[in-house]
Amino acid sequence: MSSALDSVTVSGRPLEMSVTKAEVAPEEDERKKRRRERNKIAAAKCRNKKKEKTECLQKESEKLESVNAELKAQIEELKNEKQHLIYMLNLHRPTCIVRAQNGRTPEDERNLFIQQIKEGTLQS
Repeated sequence: MSSALDSVTVSGRPLEMSVTKAEVAPEEDERKKRRRERNKIAAAKCRNKKKEKTECLQKESEKLESVNAELKAQIEELKNEKQHLIYMLNLHRPTCIVRAQNGRTPEDERNLFIQQIKEGTLQS
């Protein structure tokens, strides 16, 4: 036979289950609170890491833009220097053509210059 406690029901459920749920509810609430708190902390950490990474990438981007600007300026300087050297070469070219027509190479000119220095016959 069943006892008197087995036959007592609350809201269509046996009394033992209602007591158990009442005891579990505070524990469940506490567990949910702890979980929410951990989740809140994890979300804050995630946001902070994302913010730090964004700042780091921004700094790196600014640094690379600065380096890029310096390299572009250097390219301009080198282009200008190249133009100047081409100009100087073109100014010198007519004398090189005259030498080539006489059959002399720059090496011949150098050797002749050294010989004249040794002999002391260098003419201005």
